[in-house]
Amino acid sequence: MKLISTSFLFFWFYIGLFLLVSQKKAFGQTYHDSISHYSNLVLQPQNAEDLFKAEDFFKIHYKKAVATDNTNETIYYLYYLASIKLKQGAYDSSEDSAVKGLKIIDGIEPTPFVLGTRKSFYNLLGILYNEERNKEKALELYNETLKMAKTTADSAIVYNNISIVHKNYKDTISAKTELLKAFHLIPRIKDTLTHAMILDNLGILLKNDSTGLPLLKKSLALRELKQDSSKLFISHAHLAEHFNSIGDTLQSKQYALKALDFAENLGSASYKNRALGLLTAISDDDYARSFKRLNDSLQKVEQEATNKYAMIRYDVSKKEAELQDAKKLKERIVIVFVFIVLVIVFIHIYQRFKHKKETLLEVYETEHRISTRIHDEVANDLFHVMTKLEHQDHIGEDLKTELHSLYHKTRDISKEHDVINSDRPFIFNVEELLESFNDAKTNIIVKGLSNMTWDSVSELRKTTLYKVLQELLINMRKHSEASIVVIVFNKTHKKIHVSYSDNGIGTVLKKGSGLQNTENRIEAINGTITFESEPNQGFKSKITV
Repeated sequence: MKLISTSFLFFWFYIGLFLLVSQKKAFGQTYHDSISHYSNLVLQPQNAEDLFKAEDFFKIHYKKAVATDNTNETIYYLYYLASIKLKQGAYDSSEDSAVKGLKIIDGIEPTPFVLGTRKSFYNLLGILYNEERNKEKALELYNETLKMAKTTADSAIVYNNISIVHKNYKDTISAKTELLKAFHLIPRIKDTLTHAMILDNLGILLKNDSTGLPLLKKSLALRELKQDSSKLFISHAHLAEHFNSIGDTLQSKQYALKALDFAENLGSASYKNRALGLLTAISDDDYARSFKRLNDSLQKVEQEATNKYAMIRYDVSKKEAELQDAKKLKERIVIVFVFIVLVIVFIHIYQRFKHKKETLLEVYETEHRISTRIHDEVANDLFHVMTKLEHQDHIGEDLKTELHSLYHKTRDISKEHDVINSDRPFIFNVEELLESFNDAKTNIIVKGLSNMTWDSVSELRKTTLYKVLQELLINMRKHSEASIVVIVFNKTHKKIHVSYSDNGIGTVLKKGSGLQNTENRIEAINGTITFESEPNQGFKSKITV
């Protein structure tokens, strides 16, 4: 259990950081005093009661933080609860709190306080896995912690912890290399407890050197100034081991008994077990030594079994988080893909619709130019010729009649292809169109036109509807021989509906150029048009724009 104190030393920097953040949240002075008092009980417990009191305090505040959804306070209290359980030797509970804190951190903004707390959790878990004899996982966590180190003290503590891992696995060279990195940083570190920790561990590594014992005693002297029972236990345990290794059983027993006193004051079963193990090791009783060897072996097996369970749980929790992130990423990719497809489809449809509108406008413009030229260049010339011929007696009546007929056809063609007059109400243009086909042979019946409002209808839609009605009426005049035509107008919501029907001779429906033109015009403005006809059953059409 010699590593337990390092996690709390490492976190000392973050206590100040958290208190600074807390002040910005306008916590009361009483609250600060309580936090300082109970955090000191965790950092420097003098007996078991200190840890129990601190645990009760942090449990109560942890529940309040969860209830108020205060994530900063929640992870802060979880770290202290994990630290307390680690000192008590309750590794499973310690890890539960640490992993729970890391899960919360994974889901919140990485502020300096949050990043600092993540670093502390990683260091604590590194200590925990080293205690459970999982070298690979402990080194992995320490290396991650080292990447997050911001101060000289941070780096020194992590180098120290990495050194201890190597020492536990008899890799003395690697242990010394890492610890010397920490040792060279001591002049830049103000905290004497950090000095003591590094000197203590270096003294253990140099136990066969004349400098080993002075380093251990200097570390003890620094710790006695702080009166931290848990750290004093560690120093006395290390000195007991040192004197036992050189055969000085008397001094070894003295330090082991002092270590046992600290362990009993702290109420730590794991500390007491270690102190009793030291006393047993220097005992002359063969049975006692045999018992210690067997107990150490059983403890190692138990630690390995616990470690396997803990490792699975930790990895599973991380795996679940990774899978959840992967699932969210996949969902986002699907959403983005669908969005992109919809945008492409929308752009394609919009471009087609825009192209149809532009094409239709070009058609109307072309028709208008053709109509104008027919009227100005052909019809007018015919009219002037007719005027001249009217005063000549030798011109036959048949020629005059043909010229009149040609003039009227030219004028009609010009009118058919001309655009509507937008300077007057649209309803007048429609009435004029329908009236032009209302004669002795055909009766045009109109319903609903007077109830229609055209102000909100675009010029393109009105022009298209006018042209389609014109083509239907021309088709009727040329082919149907109808005596009655009924045209019904109505409007639902934003759609205009026009129903056309006549009592003409009908036909087997085939789309001629006229009908095809109407379809093209209506589709260009996203409207619909249908046709229905049978021989001797008249002709029907329904338009929606």
